[in-house]
Amino acid sequence: MDYWRNTNWYAIHTYPSREAVAAMNIERLGLEVFLPRIKQQKSVWGVAQMVIKPLFSCYLFARFCPAAYLHLIQYARGVRRVVGNGSRPLPVDDEIILAVRSGMGEEGYVQIEPRPMRPGDRVMVHDGPLQGLIGTLEQEMDDRARVVVLLEAIEYQGRLLIEKRYLKAQTETL
Repeated sequence: MDYWRNTNWYAIHTYPSREAVAAMNIERLGLEVFLPRIKQQKSVWGVAQMVIKPLFSCYLFARFCPAAYLHLIQYARGVRRVVGNGSRPLPVDDEIILAVRSGMGEEGYVQIEPRPMRPGDRVMVHDGPLQGLIGTLEQEMDDRARVVVLLEAIEYQGRLLIEKRYLKAQTETL
């Protein structure tokens, strides 16, 4: 298949935090751009806030014919490069774009449901003053927002009542 003369989806690598700028400049060329975003709760100075960020940091997708648009896209503001092998861009399968789009909710953001944590799961505190501590989830409280974690440390063990939003599942083994 001659990718050079056909219109396909391509991944565009952008400069950090410049995904929206790159998307706007590529759209100005009259091309279709797909910048999937997620809406997540994040703790900022101990206060939970909703933040909107790209699903793939420093990447977006554009649908174009390389023969006609590659040079223009490579020099668009915010674009670092078109993902490829050397000087030839590599197309992204339509199924991948459709799969990401199928995960979008009513608000237009990709919905990523984290795997629910269950008693016995190893967890790590990823935010706050106890960041980096590892333990085992013991029980979920009645409000379903807080859990009891049995902390693991070299010299002591202790129980901690903490909000779920500060935890993430510990997948790697130590």
